Amino acid sequence: MKIIDQRYLDSDNRYSTQPCLLSILEMDEDSSVTDLALEQRLQAALPGLREQRGLVGVRCADVPRAVALVQQTAIELRRLALNEVTVGFIGVVPRMRGRYRLVLPYASRAAAAAALAMATQLVSAVRHGRSFNLKAGLARLRALSERRTQPRNASLMQSARKFLAVSASTISTIANYAKLKKHYG
Repeated sequence: MKIIDQRYLDSDNRYSTQPCLLSILEMDEDSSVTDLALEQRLQAALPGLREQRGLVGVRCADVPRAVALVQQTAIELRRLALNEVTVGFIGVVPRMRGRYRLVLPYASRAAAAAALAMATQLVSAVRHGRSFNLKAGLARLRALSERRTQPRNASLMQSARKFLAVSASTISTIANYAKLKKHYG
């Protein structure tokens, strides 16, 4: 399973009234773990996953449970890391077997794609019996979210310098205009 395409959509788009992340997830045909076993393993790792089931709308009956679990996991990771709860939905991509559309509204753009990528990695790891460092992933999501709200000192200083340079050149232009007006009347 892997994310093959992602796009950020502004508010009032085709899928949502909020800004959202539109992703295309490609599922492999590996069905070594049943959906029920996968769901139980994920719920052991993320106990709050059970509550996220109602927050994922399924637009088509042909969507495998594993795809819904990826979306639920992304919503739960965002709830744990960012205290952000949203409603997402999933559906099939027409005429593309094994590809599914995931729509996930967001408040923190910087952490939206990372949460979905981490959810995909977590579901894949649980599906194949591998370990996943959940604490490190949640810390990364928090850091990405905070990056959005705190301006970097370098960019803040650069903006201040530009403002001062524009202000100085404007004052200089006004002074030159006043001199010319005084000289030529």
